[in-house]
Amino acid sequence: MRRVFPSLLLLSVALSAETVVIVNGRVFPISSAPIDRATVIITDGKITAVGPNVSVPKGARRIDAAGLSVYPGWIDGWTRVGLSEISSVSGSVDVAEVGSFNPGAQAWIAVNPHSEMIKTARVNGITTALVAPSGGRVSGVASAMDLFGMYPEQMALLKNAGVVVNLPAAARARGIFSSVGPTPNPEQQRTEELEKLKQFLREAKRYSDLRARSAETPGSAIDTGLESMLPVVRRERPMIVPADSYRDIRAAIDLANEFGLKLVIAGGADAWKVTDLLARNKVAVLYSAVHELPRSVEDPYDVPFSTPEALRRAGVPFAIVSAGTSDVRNLPYRAAMAAAYGLEREDALKSITLWPAQILGISDKVGTIETGKLANLLVSRGDPLDIRSEIKYVFVEGKEVPPGNRNLQLFEEFNPTATK
Repeated sequence: MRRVFPSLLLLSVALSAETVVIVNGRVFPISSAPIDRATVIITDGKITAVGPNVSVPKGARRIDAAGLSVYPGWIDGWTRVGLSEISSVSGSVDVAEVGSFNPGAQAWIAVNPHSEMIKTARVNGITTALVAPSGGRVSGVASAMDLFGMYPEQMALLKNAGVVVNLPAAARARGIFSSVGPTPNPEQQRTEELEKLKQFLREAKRYSDLRARSAETPGSAIDTGLESMLPVVRRERPMIVPADSYRDIRAAIDLANEFGLKLVIAGGADAWKVTDLLARNKVAVLYSAVHELPRSVEDPYDVPFSTPEALRRAGVPFAIVSAGTSDVRNLPYRAAMAAAYGLEREDALKSITLWPAQILGISDKVGTIETGKLANLLVSRGDPLDIRSEIKYVFVEGKEVPPGNRNLQLFEEFNPTATK
């Protein structure tokens, strides 16, 4: 039988990799000014050239983008996409583990690559998402995922992008914990729960010190749960705290300062009330309240829309996110609403591309159109922040996303005006 050496197989795959060239489009690199009639070359899943005077390699697949615009793929920095499909079907929901402390639970493992929610999101230009677990006091590890691939391992950009931690007050507000009957002393209960969380963080710090001392010692005991906390206690990755009220945001900042942790706030509906505190402590916000109502009757009606600009003026790093599953597809329209209420359009684009990439620690791979980065791109007719625009092509790591999704299929099937 004929033998084929693995090295020759790898070489044949490399040689057969498709080169795609997008020509004549208006390219928005995000990190620099737009480029008219530019060329983008994609090879082996990466951007290998960008500019107005780029020679097209022979044999490349050519896409004429005349009259079209090219943007980096959108990044949704706070979602459950791929973890939850149909809320009423328990077998399709895998967002939380049993118990209060689950630092070892990793979101990327549970992502369903064939989720209809993922398909719907990516045809509207969302190519990357932070997939976050929920539940308990320490929910587990949030993972940055590219939204295309056959297996979760292929999709994972950054498996540990941070650990989700729920403070007691935030947990009760979000329905994470419940009790039968009235709570006799809610403040005491909150204090006790907070102390348990602090004790866990102390254990994580002690474990980090132990691992540092025993790094050269073979056979050292490994705690798989606390192992996931090492990047957090060493400030390599953030502690991500879901918090909407300004009191919970302050409590999260106090906790992070007490333990010397890097903090990211997810939600942040009341972030406009504590912008100075957030800026002073260099806390980033994954802001999800653009399409929500004001939290109080005393709040201005436009607070959900104008908060992104308030954060920008205060120097608070932020990204606009969906915090959803089925709603991920509407991410660009959240950014558009913020742009309608004070945020410059260029900053609105950054809030769903470059800025979430920076906050999540993946800006070396995605978020802009630059040589060497992954070819996560969208090509649109019209302004992609306008709901009337049309996404013509979407690429994830250089692979073109198949057009269509279940929403479009059902629309075409049941549209009474469609030609049968």
